Amino acid sequence: MRKTIHSASNGIALKLKFLAKEKEVVRRKLVVTAREKEVVRRKLVVTAKKLRLKARQLAATAKEKEVVRRKLVITADALRISRKTLEKKVLERTKDLEKVRAKDEAILASIGEGLVATDKNGRILLVNKACERLLGWKEGETQGKLLSKVIPMSDSTGKTIPALERLITKTLKDRSTTTTTTTMYYKRKDGTSFPVALTVAPIFIGKDLIGAVKVFRDITKEKEIEKARSEFMSIASHQLRTPLTAIRWVLSSLKRENLTEDQAKLVKTAHETSMNMASTIRRMLMISHLEEDGMEPELEQVVLQRELEKISRLHDAHRQRNGLELALQCPQDLMVRTDKQLLIEILDNLLSNALKYTPRGGKVRMSVTKEKESIRIDVADTGYGIPQEEQKRIPEKFFRASNVASPVEAGTGIGLYMVYNIVRLIGGTISFVSQENKGTTFTLLFPS
Repeated sequence: MRKTIHSASNGIALKLKFLAKEKEVVRRKLVVTAREKEVVRRKLVVTAKKLRLKARQLAATAKEKEVVRRKLVITADALRISRKTLEKKVLERTKDLEKVRAKDEAILASIGEGLVATDKNGRILLVNKACERLLGWKEGETQGKLLSKVIPMSDSTGKTIPALERLITKTLKDRSTTTTTTTMYYKRKDGTSFPVALTVAPIFIGKDLIGAVKVFRDITKEKEIEKARSEFMSIASHQLRTPLTAIRWVLSSLKRENLTEDQAKLVKTAHETSMNMASTIRRMLMISHLEEDGMEPELEQVVLQRELEKISRLHDAHRQRNGLELALQCPQDLMVRTDKQLLIEILDNLLSNALKYTPRGGKVRMSVTKEKESIRIDVADTGYGIPQEEQKRIPEKFFRASNVASPVEAGTGIGLYMVYNIVRLIGGTISFVSQENKGTTFTLLFPS
């Protein structure tokens, strides 16, 4: 019995011991689980903190985005307003430009003279209506083509002017305005020609040369009037020569008679007037021949010093009467091959003008120098000079400077016109420099 109870007790003790071990195992597992849960909890806490931080960051980002959105809305509104304002300004500017363009086109269309604009290579950019009418070309037919090909130009002899010698080439090269001083002819689309006067000016944008503009006009009627006037001058001059010769003969005879002092003065004045008139008639006849291309130079060797002395003696009376000083400077035996009578005409005119347009007590100088390939003749004075704005008109027929109309005896305005034409005829060049109230110097150059 006791053994049975003891055995049972041992069994229970073993079971209890086993249960205790299982409880210990379970407890340990629970401890491990608790630790794991604590780790998890801590991780969750960290994660929660991160999430809260992220949430705050997202909230801040959302606020920033809202600020940006609002700024974008404001900017978009401003851009819409600016775009509308810009569109309005562009529209207004476009209308203004259209008005300006219409105005420019109206001005171009109303210009009675022909106008051609080219680029810096001489290609046509535009022509106006007058140009189309004068030449027979339409704008679309000429645009982009070389001016020299579309509008051939020739001189009074019919010789075609090469492209390199045309005014537009000179203008583009020198970047300055040029004007014709002799008559040139343009050829129309149909092959006929007509005389023109033209001016070419460079076109600049800032300092950059972009092309040139040429303005020309048909001077056919002017040439016809000029021809009629020359014919009249020729006829009138011939008709005047005979009675004038008789008058001069009578006056020369009277000068030899025993006259009173007053009578002698009258006869002397009349004789001087007749001499001046004879000189004017001679010049008129010479101009008529020059304009009709009816003169051929007769070349010979001319001793310059001898001719200068002869010419100066012709003006001794005028020079002495007005207290003028005349100086001649010329190397002895220096010669030039030219037409002697025409050279005398040139020098006589230049000296006469120098003495006429120099006030009492002034100085006049005629000098000749031998240069490398030419003979240079200068006629200088200390006279009234020529106003700057009138100097381009000096070669014109019948032109007299405005500052000499009062202090100087009447003149015809044909002397220098004749001189310029004679100089060209005999192969020389003429130029001058002048300053008002200080004097003028004319310079002649002839091939040596």
